[in-house]
Amino acid sequence: EEGARMAARMAERWYARLSKLLNHELRGRQPPVLYASPAHFWQTNAIQGQLGEGTGGVTEAFKRRIVLPLAGPIEATDHVLGHELVHAFQYDITSTNVSTGNAGALALPLWFIEGMAEYLSIGPVDPHTTMWMRESARREALPTIDDLDNPRYFPYRYGHALWAYVG
Repeated sequence: EEGARMAARMAERWYARLSKLLNHELRGRQPPVLYASPAHFWQTNAIQGQLGEGTGGVTEAFKRRIVLPLAGPIEATDHVLGHELVHAFQYDITSTNVSTGNAGALALPLWFIEGMAEYLSIGPVDPHTTMWMRESARREALPTIDDLDNPRYFPYRYGHALWAYVG
């Protein structure tokens, strides 16, 4: 119960920040589904398919639920909650509705939506993104924007770097 109350406070803070930044109020409720641990989360049946160990949370487009574990340091849960709420705003702003076939945000490139979610949830500077970009620059292998659709380029890090550059 205490964890759920803490997550609710974090979600309300994220909502206030993102709503102001994006100049948008969500049209409906955004229900969170919280799990006590990553092990419980990875076994969820709230969303289709299997989750990998690297998945920290999911915002599903059909019922607009945010599904995540309360895990690790509180900062990690806060980051994932903010990241997933960005997706909720993306779906709402683009009127994403899988029931009617409106792909909305799901039609955008993965680097665009994941990069934006990272940029808005961790800010413009992140040591992981910095490490990825330094290594790419060292190898003289920085991609062009057109290259970012290639699965070879991790959409979270490269998308985050592009959003940070533009920002």
